[in-house]
Order: sequence, then C-alpha cells, then structure tokens
Amino acid sequence: MKTAFIILAHRNPAQLERLLKKLAHPGIDCYVHIDAKCDIAVWEPVLSLPQVFTVQPRTDIKWAGYSMVKATLHCMEAVRASGIKYTYVTMTSGQDYIIKPAAAIYEFLTRPSDLQYIGLISDAELQPMLSKTSNYHLVEYNFPGKFRLAQLFTKLMPARKPPMGMRLYSGSQWWSLTLDCMNYLLDHIKANPSISRFFKFTWGPDEFIFQTLLMNSPYRDAVTGYDLHYIDWSAGKEHPKNLGADDIDKMMASPLLLARKFDTDKDPGILDIIDARLQ
Repeated sequence: MKTAFIILAHRNPAQLERLLKKLAHPGIDCYVHIDAKCDIAVWEPVLSLPQVFTVQPRTDIKWAGYSMVKATLHCMEAVRASGIKYTYVTMTSGQDYIIKPAAAIYEFLTRPSDLQYIGLISDAELQPMLSKTSNYHLVEYNFPGKFRLAQLFTKLMPARKPPMGMRLYSGSQWWSLTLDCMNYLLDHIKANPSISRFFKFTWGPDEFIFQTLLMNSPYRDAVTGYDLHYIDWSAGKEHPKNLGADDIDKMMASPLLLARKFDTDKDPGILDIIDARLQ
C-alpha cells in the first residue's frame, strides 16, 4: 500500500528539500507543484529526490485566487494519472513540516478507513465570510480600477448563487482524502462547469470549493470536520502564526501529523528542534 502527498511550494527550496527528505519512505510518494513565478532551475535538485514527482503544468498562483484551486487540481490529476492505488492523498505546502515520524504517518494513512480529513468552520464563523462568495472578486486580474469594477458587477449583475443549489461550506485548504473521494471531486468539477465558473470569482475559493462539494455529496457523513495539520490561528489574522520554539511542546503533543507554518529564514533552528524530538 502507498499514500501520496501533494505539496504546493513557492519559496525556499532548502526548506522544501528538508520536508521531502523527512517524508522519505518506501510507501510515500510526493507530487510537488512549483509556482510558475519561480525559476524551476533553482528547484531541480530538490525535485530530483527519489519518489518526488514534478507536477505539470505549473500555475502562476495568486493568493486568494482561483489559481490556487487550479494548481491543486493539476496535482490531483497527476496523482490520478500515476495509476497508483493510493490509500490517502494529503494536501500540504512547502512551508509545512511533519511532527510525527514518516513511518507513523505512513501507518496512519494506509490503515483501512473511509474518513475524509478536511476542516469545516461553524455556521457562525461562516456568516461574516459570505461576502467572499456573494460579491464578485477579480483576484486573478491586475488592472487599475478592478476593485471598483468588481463592486459594480456585484451591484448590477444578478445575485451570485452557489452552483447547483448547493449549500456553502468553508474551512482550511489542507486535507487528507481517500483516493476515491479525490477522484469524485475531480470528476464532479469536470462534469459541472458551473462549479468552476462560480468559484473563479470567489475570494479564497480554495477554502470553499472542496468543503462545499463534499458536504453536498455522498461523502458528507465521512467528513471529520478537521484536517491533520496543527495550525495556530490565535493571532486572529488572515495568516496563521509562524511556529517557533515556544510552540514546540504543544505542537509535538498533538495527535496530528503535520504542522504549519514555518519560515526557516526567520527561525532557522525550529526544524532542528522538531527533528530532535522525532528521534
């Protein structure tokens, strides 16, 4: 049995290399997407590691834009095209790191289970975020006056409604899904163009699209409502806290498999501390 990781990366090849080497295991394959803005030559030594596959085509990812979803879908397609019957496929990033040994991660992600590990926020938390979907957002475009134009679209165009009468759900963009569930998402999006049309004009669609599809699907009862990442949102900002030495005890005591996020340019020693704990 094998399990797969999808990894989106856009900076710090050395940090990605360290993550990939810690994930090295005969039963773990890694599918890596490098942002199209990056010089791929800089990343080639990292991408040549064993059981690491470079995802093509590469997407120019814009934060909070549909390009994030597009890159994720390319990764999912690459996993499917491999023909390997993975147990779980885990979505993560190059700024994440494992907080359990690779052997333990492999064991967890290959044991028989139908659970779909994907985060969900509560209805109360969702309500103030609904303008991200009810208004038009032109995140993927860059021209003067785009915000005013988006406001005009929102005012004059028919009200934006979720596709196919679906109820909206939201949560973290990180997940661990069974291969059949991942394939369901790919097939459903491809068969229903209205899904992509709606989320292309949503702010942060990567935090809506997969939750919405799964919670309006036969997989609904298998959704856990949480993913397998340790993340600290205590600062109350749009980005999670960069984890450091003061987080180590709580992080390592967590039953979760990975943590995010880390920046070795700002705290080069934090991954050394994690490695020491994992020995």
